[in-house]
Amino acid sequence: MTEQTAFIIGDTPMRLAPNTIDLVNWSNNTDNATGLTTNDPYLGVYYPGAAQTNDVQGNTIVVPPSHVALRTFLHSDNLSYPWFPPAGTRRGMVDNATSVGYIDSTTGEYNPIGVNQGLRDSLYENKINPITNLPGVGLVVWGQKTRNPFASAMDRVNVARLVNYIRTILASVGNGFLFEPNDKITRDQLKTIISGAVNDLVSKRGVYDYLVVCDESNTPERIARNELYLDIAIEPMKDVEFIYIPIRLYNPGEVAKLGA
Repeated sequence: MTEQTAFIIGDTPMRLAPNTIDLVNWSNNTDNATGLTTNDPYLGVYYPGAAQTNDVQGNTIVVPPSHVALRTFLHSDNLSYPWFPPAGTRRGMVDNATSVGYIDSTTGEYNPIGVNQGLRDSLYENKINPITNLPGVGLVVWGQKTRNPFASAMDRVNVARLVNYIRTILASVGNGFLFEPNDKITRDQLKTIISGAVNDLVSKRGVYDYLVVCDESNTPERIARNELYLDIAIEPMKDVEFIYIPIRLYNPGEVAKLGA
């Protein structure tokens, strides 16, 4: 019950230039040698591959994007909960780097870049989260895709971390019922505690709805094997990633008529 309770923050190569073709090839491991080979719902990858900051002595240094993303995760968790997306202008602001960029493969020099809209779109389509500089805002993590190989709710960081959190709760609560009598009383007690924990996630904007089942599906055969099964179904909270605001034009005096 303690499996899959961690989330991994992954790096892109520091020498990966802001070239869409190279980024796509690396993401898909096109050459079967130097690209990204891991596709997992508990992994989030960030780009650009380098960021400039200062060490504790005040020296200018270059760090990988995980240095930025990890700090953003911690900042987001301090402001909200693990199931809130660690991205955007409310929880994704970067305060431990002054710029993002890449290392030139020829000169070995750090080159700061701006991740424009076209590049951000390409990165997101290929399940790589951009770190970008928004005018008037500053550096910000602008994505929360996981490397989930399938289309599902688990292709978002907030959902993957929500599942991590629920599994951690299940492990803790479940351990308290080990070696108890395998009967209806134990099943009802376990269901009540788990239902209370998941219901708390509804009030804290983690899930829309849920169902906990711990009943006669625990057949005599399962009981004979000293097993107890509890099933949980959840509707995880979705984040806003696209906002559509149509503007409608009317002649003078027509808007007032709309209210009537």
